Amino acid sequence: MVKELKKRNYVPATDTIAIDLGLNPLIATNNGDLLGRQFFDFLKKMDEKITKRMAQVQRNGGLPSRDNRYREYVRRLREFLKNEINRVLNRLINLYKPMKLVVERLDFRSPELSKRMNRLIQNFGKRYVKEKLERLHQLYGIEIVEVNPAYSSQECSSCGYVDRENRKSTQEFECKCCGNKMNAQVNSAKNLLERSSLREFHPHLPKKQVLKVLIQRHLERLKGCKSAPLDILKGNPYYREFLENILNPRQGLTLS
Repeated sequence: MVKELKKRNYVPATDTIAIDLGLNPLIATNNGDLLGRQFFDFLKKMDEKITKRMAQVQRNGGLPSRDNRYREYVRRLREFLKNEINRVLNRLINLYKPMKLVVERLDFRSPELSKRMNRLIQNFGKRYVKEKLERLHQLYGIEIVEVNPAYSSQECSSCGYVDRENRKSTQEFECKCCGNKMNAQVNSAKNLLERSSLREFHPHLPKKQVLKVLIQRHLERLKGCKSAPLDILKGNPYYREFLENILNPRQGLTLS
């Protein structure tokens, strides 16, 4: 629980900034900023140390939670997470002085890290981000808007097409429909900003419902024409599930 803080004088210079929280980098904004680029490098080094020490302790029949060196590694990780999250979010506020921050429901995980490291980051990282956002709200009156992130990493911020193959890597996004290319986290941040103004989305909307809304919105743009992307849609399992019920044969759009 964050204690109540005295509000400071703060004059917003920007209306709204949306941020995608990740590990490499820590934060990407809808404007294209990448903040905390060394975040993941440190995590990988600490992951190696923690995993190696844990294995050594367990081979000797001990418990990692009672081993001084293991506990010191975890303490250093927690300290780094807290300091870096504070530093990067402070930099963001100084850079834009936003009236409103749009954020996703937090999920700090990476397949490049061990299960133990992912669990530690989830436990501590989520808490520190939540605490920092609450401080920013109390100190500066910044409105924190939480947005459902489902499929935001697979949705094209330019044309709205949703495809798991759009996300080429943790860093690269290339839309298979319109060819839009950009940093993957920046693309996600742009989608979060868009969703913050739409009534259809709320933070706890089930993923299947989010996908349905996204597909409906994308297909809405194809009404009344036989658009070339329809060939792509027919091979996409996301669209196959919903297309029959959404497309109107009288408008010339069919799966045949």
